[in-house]
Amino acid sequence: MLGTAARFALTGGVATLVHLSVAIVLIWIGVAPLVGNAAAFATAFMVSFWGHHMFTFSGHGVDVQNSLSRFVVVAILGFIANESSLGLLLKLAAVPAELALLTSTLIAAVSTFFLSRYWAFKSHPLPRR
Repeated sequence: MLGTAARFALTGGVATLVHLSVAIVLIWIGVAPLVGNAAAFATAFMVSFWGHHMFTFSGHGVDVQNSLSRFVVVAILGFIANESSLGLLLKLAAVPAELALLTSTLIAAVSTFFLSRYWAFKSHPLPRR
């Protein structure tokens, strides 16, 4: 049986392929990289949520509404990390947009894993203060 990290990598890999494919096609047809990245994020969001809800963290005991609301926060934070690092790489590094996109997406994936594992799909979330 696959461990949580392996299931996350598999599910996240599929969502990331959707994200990167959409973003790269949009960049190739002339859409600005940051705009294409935002559209790709929106496209891959549901692939990611349902994959993590049903497969990665299956048996977590959190209902769809609660895990979706938490995952929206996780996804937005991941998107901010992705979009910010993409913008910085495009501005400061002399690399192709596709390489900057891949790098920024990997940065976001790491943060998304930890937030998903320990908050969004955790059956007993941290107490509110």
